[in-house]
Amino acid sequence: MTPEEQLRAQHEQQGGVRDLRDRKPKTLLPSSPPLGADRAALQAWATVALGLGADPVSDVTRFGRHEDARLVITLKSGARIVFDRQAEVFDAPILRRRVIIATGATLPYYGPPDVQTIATALMRMSEIADEDDDRHEARDWADSFLAAASRNVIDVSDFGTPEGRWEALNALVSWKSPADLPAYAPAAERAVIVKDATGKRIVRTSDIAAHVRGQTGRPIVWASLHSRVIEIGWEHPGQVQQRQPNGHGKVKARIYVIPPGWEHL
Repeated sequence: MTPEEQLRAQHEQQGGVRDLRDRKPKTLLPSSPPLGADRAALQAWATVALGLGADPVSDVTRFGRHEDARLVITLKSGARIVFDRQAEVFDAPILRRRVIIATGATLPYYGPPDVQTIATALMRMSEIADEDDDRHEARDWADSFLAAASRNVIDVSDFGTPEGRWEALNALVSWKSPADLPAYAPAAERAVIVKDATGKRIVRTSDIAAHVRGQTGRPIVWASLHSRVIEIGWEHPGQVQQRQPNGHGKVKARIYVIPPGWEHL
């Protein structure tokens, strides 16, 4: 007799009659999502599953069908639970943490199977927004940053030469906010833009991230920020470094590159 057969026989002797292979995994969900339900019924189910009874789900929007697209759950009060990558909805710790931080809800300690059920329901009830909407928001971030930082433009010769890169990166790294600005001034007003003779501009990634946080009132993960500015035509070479021409120094900075005439592309 195999170990499985021995275990089944023992189970049957103790009064159990159900085949062990037919056991369903333990779930903490209050119920299963209703099959064939409309969006309103799924929203009601998700409200209960996520412990949001006092502030029910009113809308779920996905900004694209790829894993890196954003997903936003909007509640009746207008509060939002934002996933910068919709793939995060399938990650049990992230889902629990994001819901609790945004709403203060009391959630069971859902494991991966339950979270996959919740995530699938969210996909079923969601509306797919035009991905241009997401790019439009990123474009607004970029336009508002460039407008606010326009008072702080440093002109250099040419990024294409070692001398020009050394000059430009040093300008970025050594930049300090204008003395006449208070510490609470918007991040973009305290940032710098370095521009060369071709019209190409470089900015610090940290300045853009701070500006986006100020605009949205929420943090944004680096991977999401990088992908979104690339989608609107900026470049992200990552950390760029340059050795001092005819010297021993070295400077490095994490930057975005804005192509010449980007505003008119």
